[in-house]
Amino acid sequence: MRSGDPTLPDLLADDVTWWAPPSSPLGGVHSGKPAVVELMQSGVGLYDTSHALEVSIEQMSAEGDWVSVQMILEARTAAGAATRNQYHFSFRVGEGRICEVREYLDTPYEQQKLF
Repeated sequence: MRSGDPTLPDLLADDVTWWAPPSSPLGGVHSGKPAVVELMQSGVGLYDTSHALEVSIEQMSAEGDWVSVQMILEARTAAGAATRNQYHFSFRVGEGRICEVREYLDTPYEQQKLF
């Protein structure tokens, strides 16, 4: 994510699902690799990609087939404003691929800064 690696979709299972809070403009369940890749691309499009997306992982843990990541994303919005939001991602992994993602973030802050 930090480097914009074009091989990132290779980590996704074909039937991956991504849930984002319904209060987010990008919220809901996105099902299947094409829909999830489109979601990821639309999310990146909200930022000024001429500046690096700084990702700071605060905590990561795993139990069974789930991996939990707490992180901070600092970036410039497409409109040029600085933004710093906290995220929690839960990833379910199977057969070496990400099968499910649940994303939690400060959605009012996101809406104020990005939309």
